[in-house]
Parts: sequence; C-alpha cells; structure tokens
Amino acid sequence: MSDLELEMLKLKKLKELEKRLKTSALKVEEEKVNPFDVVGKMLIGKGKEVLEAAYNQYPEVTKVIVKHLATLIKNGKITEPITGELLYEIFRVFGYPVRLETRIVFKEHGKVKSLAEKIREDF
Repeated sequence: MSDLELEMLKLKKLKELEKRLKTSALKVEEEKVNPFDVVGKMLIGKGKEVLEAAYNQYPEVTKVIVKHLATLIKNGKITEPITGELLYEIFRVFGYPVRLETRIVFKEHGKVKSLAEKIREDF
C-alpha cells in the first residue's frame, strides 16, 4: 500500500470515530435532561401540586414514575397535557395514594371563612 492509501484509510477511520463520538455525546446530553423538568412542562391544573405532594410523601417512587413518564413524553407516547387528577390516579393505581391538603371554606356576605371560623361564629 502506498502512503496515500494509508492516509485515506486513516481519514476514513477518523471520520467514523468522529461520528461515534457525536452520537454518544448526543445520548449523554439526552440523559442529562432532568425528568422532572420534562414532566413539569406537561402538567396543567393542580398537576404540580400533586407532583410536589407525591415527592414529599414517596420520593423514591416519584422519581421512578416521573422518569418513566419523561421517557414516554420524549418518545411521543404522551402528547396531551397531564392534569392533576390524572397524575393522582397514576399514583393511586400503583398503590401510592397521595394525600393532598384540603380545606373547607364558606363564602358568606362576600367573605371567605374557614370551617373553624364558621363554627366559632355560630357558637
């Protein structure tokens, strides 16, 4: 083989190596994306509140579920926004009911009063 042929082979190998490095770099960049950010962009309504409550109550389970949801979103399997009710149902189906803070309020004469205030007034 001549020197020219050797140089051509070297260049060809370098180009192949370069392509491999680019594809592996793209995969690394995709993995660096935070799954919570991907899922957070798809949440509407009380979705963020449910996700936060779920994370506070079941951090490890929430990480796993969010990772899988992010994968489904990236692959185009989930295209519609995720409501709080749907996210709550997902956790419930897997056996992790998320406890949300609830309040009972009364509207009276244009004012909003808590249940405790209402009971105090009535006595």
